[in-house]
Order: sequence, then structure tokens, then C-alpha cells
Amino acid sequence: MEDKYKKLLGFINSIEPPKGLETRVMARISGEEKRLARIKIWAFGGSSIASFGLLLWAVIYLVKSVRESGFWQYFSLVFSENGAIFAYWRELSLSLAESLPIASFIIFFAAIGFFVWSFANAVKKDTGKFIMSFN
Repeated sequence: MEDKYKKLLGFINSIEPPKGLETRVMARISGEEKRLARIKIWAFGGSSIASFGLLLWAVIYLVKSVRESGFWQYFSLVFSENGAIFAYWRELSLSLAESLPIASFIIFFAAIGFFVWSFANAVKKDTGKFIMSFN
């Protein structure tokens, strides 16, 4: 049984690839890597720009929601008279929680997360191969 494997492996090792095949294969792999890096840069770069626009909109929406909800009026009581805070801390904390625009905060943090994710993928190490190929 071992002799059959030795013959087979010996036959496989004796076959030589055509000359220049290795360079053609490596050139093809390099070109494919550059093409994939170019696609990643355009896709994640575009999503970074879009997510930055979403982030700006989320900041504006958050500020508008906080103003309309009356959260700042309740929150300003924390920095006013100290005796009132200690006496009515439960009511004040419930009022703060009730007036907090939770949906706006969720949208804001989701926009931050999407921007960080898309920007990190746009500048990832493997996309640098495409940029360095122009030098």
C-alpha cells in the first residue's frame, strides 16, 4: 500500500508547471486583491460619507428633541437649590427619565456606531494596498 502512495506522490512531484505560470498567477492574484480593495474603498467610503450625514442629522434631531421635551428645565434643577434636590430626588429622577427623548438618543448612538464602523472599514489595512499601488 505504501508503494502505491510513493509512486503516486513521486509522479505528482515530477510534473513541472509551465514556465512563467507562477508570475502570471501572482500577477492575477495581485490584480484581484487591488480590485477588491478598490471596491471596499468605494463602498465603505461612500457609506462613511452617508453615515456622517446621518450623524449630523441625528445631532440636530437630538438637540431639537431635548429642547422640545423639557429635559433641560428638569436637569437645570439639579444645579439649583441643593435642599430641593435631596428632598425631592425621586420625583426629580422620574421627571428626568420621563422627559428624556430615548428614541433620539438611540438614533444618535446608532449613527455614531455606523459612522465608526464604516470609517474603520474604509481605512482598514487591506484597503491600503490599493492606495499604495498608485505611489
